[in-house]
Amino acid sequence: MRDDPFFKDTPRNPMTIEGLTVEFPILYYDLRMIAAMFTTKTSLIKKILPHPNYKPVEIWPGTGMLGLFAFEYFDTSIGPYNEIALSIPIRFPPSFAFPGLAVISGMRKKIFSGYIHHLPVTTEIALKGGIYFWNYPKFLAEISFKDDGSNLEVTLKEKGEIILKMRSKKLSPNRSSKLTFYTYSIKDRVVMRGVIEGWAPKIGDTMLGGNAELELGNHRISKELADLNLSKTAKSGMYAEGMMTKLYAPDIRWNADTLQKIAGKS
Repeated sequence: MRDDPFFKDTPRNPMTIEGLTVEFPILYYDLRMIAAMFTTKTSLIKKILPHPNYKPVEIWPGTGMLGLFAFEYFDTSIGPYNEIALSIPIRFPPSFAFPGLAVISGMRKKIFSGYIHHLPVTTEIALKGGIYFWNYPKFLAEISFKDDGSNLEVTLKEKGEIILKMRSKKLSPNRSSKLTFYTYSIKDRVVMRGVIEGWAPKIGDTMLGGNAELELGNHRISKELADLNLSKTAKSGMYAEGMMTKLYAPDIRWNADTLQKIAGKS
């Protein structure tokens, strides 16, 4: 898929931080993604958000979401690896949105904005790149995918200790779609935006729920998730095969307190 038109004429430039040089955007030529959105009380979500200006997106009043996005990267410009994003949909800079409407609009347009709370990966270069360039909360982990007919089981472990297992339906990938992800990381009260452009020639989704279930271990992250009292099954989800993405260098930075853009950093 390296010769797909999605990548044609994409300008790339090297950046070096902490002795690590990476060409941007990072190109993901072939990946599989499975995603599930679980609900919980907005009040509980606010407890783990790093700043009050991160406003949780609500599916209905008082109810927010936590998303689990699992990626199996078969071919990328930094090599193959696996990744899981535990992400909270947010609005930043903060703005008002009617509960439910932002969720429906995001799923329909395939545009997602979130704070990534944990981002385990399976290779050193993915770990260092995410930390150095985007301030992502990454750590090395074991991430496995097991196909079981129409279902897919994803297991996350750290040093052999189970954090979670997600068993999800492989939703029928009966259409194609563009996707855009905006991530908002924070360090030293500076918010940094990352942008990911995607093309999925085969994708399926649902907003009817029931597509995934989560099983938690006894790891510290497992206990943190248990404290959120997440819904027993996912309320929406996606499944994509043969997907392609471009991960760009951070483009905008803000002062988290004043919401002023930081000049000269984009």
